[in-house]
Amino acid sequence: MVKGYLLSAFSANRDIFHNHGKLIVSHGGGRGSETLNNKTLQKGPVLASDQLAEDKSVRALLRTMELKRPLALLIDDKYSLFPYDLHSRGCAYAVLGFYRIAHAWGTCFSRLNTLSLGLRTSFCLAEKQNASGSNGQVVRYKFAFQWCQEQGDPWWWNEPGTTASHDAAVVPLLENIIAPPTPPSPTSIPGPDPTCQSCGGASPQVYSEGWMCLKPNCPAFFTLDGHAPPVSLSYANTFVQPVPFAQLDLGDIRPPQPTSHPQDGLLTTRHSCRGWHCRKCGRFSSRFKWENWECRNCGNVAEVHGDHRIAAEFRHQVQGEHFIQHRHAARSGIIKSNTQMYNYGRGFSTFVTFTLPHSRGKIHVIFSSPFANRTADGILGMYQDEAVKGKLRFRRWPLRSHKCRGTLLTNYFSQNTGEEYHYVAGTENTVPWEKAPGAVIAARALINERMKQALGLDYEFNEVLSAGYMEKQKMAFHSDAERGLGTTVASLSLGASAYMHFRLHAQFTKELPEDCSREVLSLYLRHGDVVVMEGADIQKYYEHTVVPLNFRIAATARYIDSSNHQ
Repeated sequence: MVKGYLLSAFSANRDIFHNHGKLIVSHGGGRGSETLNNKTLQKGPVLASDQLAEDKSVRALLRTMELKRPLALLIDDKYSLFPYDLHSRGCAYAVLGFYRIAHAWGTCFSRLNTLSLGLRTSFCLAEKQNASGSNGQVVRYKFAFQWCQEQGDPWWWNEPGTTASHDAAVVPLLENIIAPPTPPSPTSIPGPDPTCQSCGGASPQVYSEGWMCLKPNCPAFFTLDGHAPPVSLSYANTFVQPVPFAQLDLGDIRPPQPTSHPQDGLLTTRHSCRGWHCRKCGRFSSRFKWENWECRNCGNVAEVHGDHRIAAEFRHQVQGEHFIQHRHAARSGIIKSNTQMYNYGRGFSTFVTFTLPHSRGKIHVIFSSPFANRTADGILGMYQDEAVKGKLRFRRWPLRSHKCRGTLLTNYFSQNTGEEYHYVAGTENTVPWEKAPGAVIAARALINERMKQALGLDYEFNEVLSAGYMEKQKMAFHSDAERGLGTTVASLSLGASAYMHFRLHAQFTKELPEDCSREVLSLYLRHGDVVVMEGADIQKYYEHTVVPLNFRIAATARYIDSSNHQ
């Protein structure tokens, strides 16, 4: 089943935006043109292999049509047939509404030379030209999406600045794509589709030039009276008429508004970190503030109130991995110490050290215990209290490197104290120590205390990055490769347990045995545990990720030499 379909970029030959967008024809189902290299691009795109009805995307679209199920159509600001300028409003994407698939049919496409279209170059697909596929043809599927009339008229009909008319919007340079209309009978009911004499399959008459079998497996597929059809084809007027569908209660396509007072009192569920639709201006916004939802466009705010989480809620979590505290690859060169005891003042707990090969450093895991977590419990509460009140500015910041269009936010909330940490937002996300939230000060103090008690280390940290994870959020693989970074990095875990995985950077994997995974060390971190990465080469040779099992907060302390940022 298909729930949504995106219309983007340049349209293919005979794609249309007809009757104000109440009928949209689009090529879909994948296996589009493949961009190879600059030399290939100079000659035009190369089409991939034939689309098949069994292909996953095509099969899903055909199944959706068979069941007459509505799906949501979306466009981006590069969709050339939409008569409304999204880009000028700062919109990258828009939801058109619910549509049903009225028709689906196979066509033959091939490669045309690049056409110059004024300010841009468009790769156009034309039917029945010489191509690299079988018999010079490549099979593609077209889908006709029909507006669900239960929604009323499309929202963009009344938008200022639209240039829509009742004529079809068409691909540039392609004229007369729809045959001149003939007055339809308001009470007429479409008859059955004609049947092919070669294969016995039924196909609608799509083109005004004549009926063709549109079943790709048929010997007579896409032929007109036994011959190749002309390149220039126009849609039959009967084909673009609305298909009758049973009226259904489609519901509201807009997502529900956030619950200001959730029944269970939880503010950190998976739903809590999703974006929201602003009823004031109609725009979607990602949730980028911990304390509330805020519309990036108009500043409208949706408040939310609930309860703080406590560590005891997560004490009996089910682990997904088959180890209790840690595991390391046997042939990775990592040496694990015996488990050692340390005195935390009111009792004893344990720690373990992993020595990395080639003198690259050590990774210490200082385990806490329920009896040692009184301070950690208080810090977890302080973080939540200050974050909800906005005293601690937990934010999701734009990723600096990604392959998506527009802005993509981190999959966690963060706040930085002390020296600037450019990996996450830099100056914009940093507050000086004289304005530091109380939770951050307490977290750094507990990290220093545990390092002194277990490892006998005194270390000066001048920066703390606090990260807040709601349910299902996580941090991707990365290295703390900040300019001016000191030799030691330490992190305190609060709340739910989490897995921390270390792997070699890709350029160093050749030093591992062939059957050894890049992932060389995994840790299971519980509330109150502290991880210490001792040695500058750890960040050079290894990267790590953190995958929480539920709501979690982490405070990572570093020393950063600010003179390296000058």
